[in-house]
Amino acid sequence: MAGPRTPLRKPREYFASRPRPLDIGRALAVVALVTLVVAAATGGILVTFTQQLDQQVSVDNPEHAPDWMCENYEEGGPFADMDAPAGCDPSVPEQLDERLGDLVWQEISWVPWAMLVGVPLFWLFEGAVLHLGTSLVGGEGGFGETLAVAAWGMVPSAARAIALAGYLAYALPRIDLPSTPEAAVTAMQSALSGFGLVSGVVVVITVAWATYVRTYGMARARDLDVESAAVVTVGLSLVGLLFELL
Repeated sequence: MAGPRTPLRKPREYFASRPRPLDIGRALAVVALVTLVVAAATGGILVTFTQQLDQQVSVDNPEHAPDWMCENYEEGGPFADMDAPAGCDPSVPEQLDERLGDLVWQEISWVPWAMLVGVPLFWLFEGAVLHLGTSLVGGEGGFGETLAVAAWGMVPSAARAIALAGYLAYALPRIDLPSTPEAAVTAMQSALSGFGLVSGVVVVITVAWATYVRTYGMARARDLDVESAAVVTVGLSLVGLLFELL
C-alpha cells in the first residue's frame, strides 16, 4: 500500500503503509544523517559564539622559562658552565596576548566531535526506554522495529539544531560587546539568556513533533492501540522536556 515517503508529516499513514517488520536499514541512514546534522549545527553555533569574542587576554608564554630555572644558569649557579635554555633569553616575553575567542574554542572544540558518538548512543538509549515502556503496556515486536521508530523520532531534534544555529548566526553578530574580556563574557551571557524564550518555544514544538511521530510509530511497531503507545511516548517526552527546560 502506497503512503508518505517519511512519517514526519503524516506518521499514522506512513507507518500503516509500511510492511512489518519496519526497515532498520533506513533507520540507520536516518540516524547517520541526524548525527551529522546535529554535529555540524553544534559546531556552527560554537564557532559563531567564539567569533564574537575578539578581546585580547594575556596568557603565560609556554616558551618562557621561569626565573627560578634561569637562575641556575647564572654565575654562581649549579649549571653556570652550561648554556641557558632559550626560554631564559630576555627577548622571550613572559606573557602573550591571545584572542579570547581562540582560547574558548580550544576548550570547547571537542563538543561537535562528541556529538558523532553521543547521538547514536542516545538513539540506542531512547530505543531501549521506548521498548521497555511499551513492553509494560503489552507491546509485542522486535527491538529493531523500536529502533526504527526512535530514529525517525530524532529528526525533529536535527531540525531544531539547524533552526537555533541559523538564529544565533543572525543574532550574535549584532551584539555590541565591551572591549574588556570580563565585561564581554558577561554581556554575551546576558544576551544568550535572552534567547531562552525562543529556545524554549522551539524545544516545546520539536518535542511535540517527535512525540507525534513516536506515538503512531510505536503503535505500529509494537502492535498497540494509539492510546497505549501514547502513555509511553508522552511520558518519555515529558521527562525529556523537564530536563531540557531546567
